[in-house]
Amino acid sequence: EPLSYVNLSGPSVAQVCREKDIAPKDVLVVADDYNLPLGVLRLRESGSAGGHNGLRSVLASLATDAFCRLRIGIGEAPPGGATDFVLTRFRPSERPVIGDALDRAADCAEVWAKDGSAAAMNRFNGA
Repeated sequence: EPLSYVNLSGPSVAQVCREKDIAPKDVLVVADDYNLPLGVLRLRESGSAGGHNGLRSVLASLATDAFCRLRIGIGEAPPGGATDFVLTRFRPSERPVIGDALDRAADCAEVWAKDGSAAAMNRFNGA
């Protein structure tokens, strides 16, 4: 478990890849996403950071976008308030939704590991 901030997680991911001889295509990064509605999952095999500083760090450290990322929607951040928003606890009314999303995200990661990204995307994207 890295001791760095999420925004600086790339070097830790790259180090594990080097030490364990893991190709980036065999990495799954799970991240929150305030561009997705609360509780919605989106799995992709590659792509941009989408404004997520942690993913930006991983992209830079791996020097490729060819790694899987599972985004978990946390709802829309207020204009200009993304930093405070992502560090704030969920409201009591949101907790069941995010709890269910985390359970589905864990299931998605299992399907990804066992059956591949296509199977996981077909089953969980948009859920």
